Amino acid sequence: MSGSHPEKPSLRPFGDAGEAPVPRRDRVLAGALAVCAHLLVLAALFWPRAGSSPPLAKPELPPIQVSLLDKPKPPGPPDAAAEQQEVVQPTPPPAKPRPDGEEKPVPDNSDILNESQIAGAASVGEGLGGGGGGGGCDMARAVQQALRRDPLVHAAVQDADRLGKAVMLWNGDWVRTGVQEGKGLSAVREAIVWEVAFAPEACRHQPVHGMVVLSLADGHTRFAIGSSEWRWSDLLGMRKTADR
Repeated sequence: MSGSHPEKPSLRPFGDAGEAPVPRRDRVLAGALAVCAHLLVLAALFWPRAGSSPPLAKPELPPIQVSLLDKPKPPGPPDAAAEQQEVVQPTPPPAKPRPDGEEKPVPDNSDILNESQIAGAASVGEGLGGGGGGGGCDMARAVQQALRRDPLVHAAVQDADRLGKAVMLWNGDWVRTGVQEGKGLSAVREAIVWEVAFAPEACRHQPVHGMVVLSLADGHTRFAIGSSEWRWSDLLGMRKTADR
């Protein structure tokens, strides 16, 4: 071994004669690894720049105007002020009743007489004292006939609801009948005054004592005329003239 040196391997290029060629699969694999290595190097170089780049600014949106509305309050119990206002509100006047439903006034029946009140009165055909049939002056009969033949008298009595009743017509003054305007039934009063006014003067001024009752044809509707002492001319308002 002395003086002998190991033989150094000789470097020979690939493909030299006498050596076996590298398989093709190994070469493809080696090339793929080389490509991957290059890609890793490139990624490492560009990664810091991509991370350090500033973010893109977001576009600013125009401001939106928002109006806030008060939320309506739920209905609740009325407060004391509202209740007081309702109390002090003026009460509307009551509605006027319709004409067809209007209440009629209570009629005054003070002119109607009962049987006891006219029991002592004289009627036509009976003795009437100084104002009877003496001297051809039977004023009671003449006035009664005038009332019976006048249709206005019958209508007035019916309108006044005095049919079949005894009515005080004159007792020194004309008596108001029910709700009729004026004193006495107008149609009855006018018929009596007309008959007395055209009677002879001697008949008009003959004295009469007490009450005289005149009747219509039905015999139930009667009119009482007179006082204690009177004359037929008194129905014309001529008492003062006759006294003079």
